[in-house]
Amino acid sequence: MNLLELARQTRPYIEKAAQSLSDADGLKAKAMYPRWEKLVQLGSVTAEAGYRFTYGNDLYKCVNPDPKFQSDWVPGVGTAALYVRIDEAHAGTLADPIPAARSMEYTYGLYYSDSEDGKVYLCTRTGEAAGGTITLHYLPHELVGLYFQEVTA
Repeated sequence: MNLLELARQTRPYIEKAAQSLSDADGLKAKAMYPRWEKLVQLGSVTAEAGYRFTYGNDLYKCVNPDPKFQSDWVPGVGTAALYVRIDEAHAGTLADPIPAARSMEYTYGLYYSDSEDGKVYLCTRTGEAAGGTITLHYLPHELVGLYFQEVTA
């Protein structure tokens, strides 16, 4: 057996083991996760909510157990009820805001940078405690007064 065949045989075990990593460690080992395009070919996966995969250069996790994958359910394009983008590379402070993206999980009390208008926003909502999360399909500038407060210098 050559090295390429051995790699093909062990790949499913690597992908399965990668699911046990934390989100932070998973971001460091994105190559270990299945690609969304491959999952579309499979159609569905028997897995718990939180199943992770890559799309482009981003790591995503599934919101629901036993996720289904279709070619028209593209991560980040109206699929917040299915998948959320993981970003733990930023502290979420004013000095190091998290880059906002559509269909991502936002955390109350953290700061986000909006690529469309270049501004920084605080995720906040009356009645919600810091640390709570919500998945939103919109960018912060589109939800000012509802889920975000613009931060002015």
